[in-house]
Order: sequence, then C-alpha cells, then structure tokens
Amino acid sequence: MLTFRPSKTLARRLQIAVPVTPPPVANRVADWCVHEFRDRGCRYLIFCNTASLYPLVTSARVVDDESTLIKRGIETMRRNFAGTELEFQFQRWIVPEVSEVQWAPIPGRAVLGSINELICLAHADSAKSPVELSSWLAQAPLKVLGYESPDRVFPKLRGGPTA
Repeated sequence: MLTFRPSKTLARRLQIAVPVTPPPVANRVADWCVHEFRDRGCRYLIFCNTASLYPLVTSARVVDDESTLIKRGIETMRRNFAGTELEFQFQRWIVPEVSEVQWAPIPGRAVLGSINELICLAHADSAKSPVELSSWLAQAPLKVLGYESPDRVFPKLRGGPTA
C-alpha cells in the first residue's frame, strides 16, 4: 500500500481526510510525505520519502484533489527514477503498491522541519528543472539523517515496515 502524508495545509486545501492516528505502514520505500510551496508565483509540490527524506519536486499545477495528488506523485516518482540507479527501488518496492493508497499524518516536527529546509534550498536554486532540482536537493546532508544525504540513505531502504 502506498502511503502519502500531506502537510496539514495541503490536506486542508485538497480536502483530504487524514486520520489522527497513523495507520501501520508496511513498506518504508512506498511511504512519502508531501508539502506544497510557492516560488516565483508558481506552486510546487515536494514529495519526500518519510524514512530517507529523498526529495522529488514537481509542479502543483492542476493538483486540486486527492486523486490528482496521487497521480502526480506516482508520475513524479516514475519520471525522476527512470533511467537512474534508483529505478530498481521504484519498480521493486513502489510500483506493486500503487493500486491502493492510504493517508497518514507527517510523523513529527523533525521530518516537517527537514522538508522545510529542503524547500528553503529549493528557493536558492529554483532556476533548475524540477528533476534537476530534486537530484540536487537529494545531495544535501540533513541533521535528522545524522548529516547523511537522502541520496545515500534512500538506496539502502528495503520495503519492510517503518521502525
């Protein structure tokens, strides 16, 4: 099951009912937080793997309900991982999960704070395409990961339960 964890602001805007009590997550690779931000008058979404904070940036254009958010998330993962060493992670651990989606809250302030750090970095180099920006952000060391970068942590994940 694919898990999306929208920020409270995004969930409210898209009218997504996020349960207060987080449901169990069976697959850490298919567990993604999502937050919205603006840059230069455009809306963007940043999907971050919950365990590794691997970021994927995409346009939020025409994302106006939970269905379009799900489609945009899967499409963004497919586009960013295609032809890279992470394509295996996508094919092995995420593709089998896309038939069913569950909503969950973002697990805590440390994760949300790290996503906000990535958004601040995105503002600093927003001239890049979303795919280039995602790759660049993935190289940023984050305190919550013990100063490792998401691009080093994400490939080590397997589809087991979140600890």
